[in-house]
Amino acid sequence: FTNGEVFDSYGYRGIDFSSDDRMLPNSMLGYAPRIRGNAKTNAKVEVRQQGQLIYQTTVAPGNFEINDLYPTGFGGEIEVSVIEANGEIQKFSVPYASVVQMLRPGMNRYSLTVGQFRDQDIDLDPWIIQGKYQQGINNYLTGYTGIQASENYAAILLGAAVATPIGAIAFDVTHSEAEFEKQASQSGQSFRLSYSKLITPTNTNLTLAAYRYSTENFYKLRDALLIRDLEEKGVNTYAAGRQRSEFQITLNQGLPEGWGNFYVVGSWVDYWNRSESTKQYQIGYSNNYHGLTYGLSAINRKVEYGSNDASHDTEYLMTLSFPINFKKNSVNVNVTASEDSRTVGASGMVGDRFSYGASVSHQDYANPTFNANGRYRTNYATVGGSYSIADSYQQAMVSLSGSVVAHSDGILFGPEQGQTMVLVHAPDAAGAKVNNTVGLSVNKAGYAVVPYVTPYRLNDITLDPQEMSSEVELEETSQRIAPFAGAIAKVDFATKTGYAVYINSKTADGNSLPFAAQVFNQKDEAVGIVAQGSMIYLRTPLAQDSLYVKWGDESNERCSVEYNISNQLRNKQQSIVMTEAVCK
Repeated sequence: FTNGEVFDSYGYRGIDFSSDDRMLPNSMLGYAPRIRGNAKTNAKVEVRQQGQLIYQTTVAPGNFEINDLYPTGFGGEIEVSVIEANGEIQKFSVPYASVVQMLRPGMNRYSLTVGQFRDQDIDLDPWIIQGKYQQGINNYLTGYTGIQASENYAAILLGAAVATPIGAIAFDVTHSEAEFEKQASQSGQSFRLSYSKLITPTNTNLTLAAYRYSTENFYKLRDALLIRDLEEKGVNTYAAGRQRSEFQITLNQGLPEGWGNFYVVGSWVDYWNRSESTKQYQIGYSNNYHGLTYGLSAINRKVEYGSNDASHDTEYLMTLSFPINFKKNSVNVNVTASEDSRTVGASGMVGDRFSYGASVSHQDYANPTFNANGRYRTNYATVGGSYSIADSYQQAMVSLSGSVVAHSDGILFGPEQGQTMVLVHAPDAAGAKVNNTVGLSVNKAGYAVVPYVTPYRLNDITLDPQEMSSEVELEETSQRIAPFAGAIAKVDFATKTGYAVYINSKTADGNSLPFAAQVFNQKDEAVGIVAQGSMIYLRTPLAQDSLYVKWGDESNERCSVEYNISNQLRNKQQSIVMTEAVCK
């Protein structure tokens, strides 16, 4: 699917060439204004929003610029304090308001999509090309444009997003040209306006207020293709409703701490070729008290068919959610009630691998409906199942999901599948748990797959050796990797196999061996180290051997030690072998 940032989203089969914000450092993601100022001395600069310190740095005398603020939501004035070396403080404010189209000054975002249109309701699959470009011009202005082209259809969009002291505003115009078989060519325009504002004193967040108006002859890409598809099938094109105007608003009102949150959501849509219009409004309140999450809401829906015909529906909803703890396991209970229906459900985990859910619903005009589901996570796949029963039907379903990774040494099965994954290779480390994740451990071949990692960011991959064989040692238990998006990156962990041997050793004259001195075998390979208390530690596959300890370049800064642990190895339950030997 296309991303829907400029034009409406639709399915396609093809290629996409685009910028990826995930490649940027965290401090450059999203929108935040660039701050410019002047310091008279070596000064400290503090940046605050709503009284909270969000950035701090030191600057040299002269002009300075801060362009790596982290994004902090949709708005709220930014206060800057420049604290000079002599204690003098100069303060100034930077307006900050944002809509989704806004970019930082100097940043850009682009995409080019080429492929065949794909929609389950439309049999046509013409080739399409779509491009878009956004450019952050300064703190207050972002420009954007886009094009769409297909067989008998073309559209171009121009727009701008502006940050003002009274909020952020985005406005764009789309012009379309469409040709049809059984009607004249059509051209029209669509105008879209959106607004966002955080009212700091009252903590009111008007996150989205959008209005769109389209002229009678304007067609979106999908609308044009749907009409052409209906024409070819000989079906009345009335089924393809063309929007005339649309209004949406979302308002969130944060209440004082502990009092929860109040919200209002509304939408209104009407059409050119239908007398139908749809209005929907929702108001709600939610809060949390000592683990009990509760909410109240009312939803009003109204569909008008001309001046005298309408359907109207109002629904009141109450939700409760709270955990119940049973020893090591927790059950989450959910209760939902409206005017004519009630639902009680429970979900939770048994152990570390099995999750479940069950619910009973009852409506005033029907008998109860029962639903149950469960998922079990094995080392190789996730097995799931669900069952539903009501008056008129029974339904059962079984699912099997996971990942299959083919690599140079074979095929690996995993219980989860992610877009970006890491293949872990740790020879002989079977049983080592990966990232402390249940059901994710190194298999007998020495491999494991980590299903969910963040692309273009450093991810810590750790191995826990607790469940490994005592005859295997990891040379390192943690590595960091930053994979590309969609890649399966490989991480190799070096291991040593053999007996873990501690040799209590001193020199021939009774002196302790130097701490951290290296231990070598007869092939001059480093095999161990001198630990505290003149204790030699090494991992070796040999029951007896001759070693030498070296702590300098002089001939008197080395000695030889021989060991034989054959007798100790008769006790197979020993994971660590202790012995004594003189270093001569």
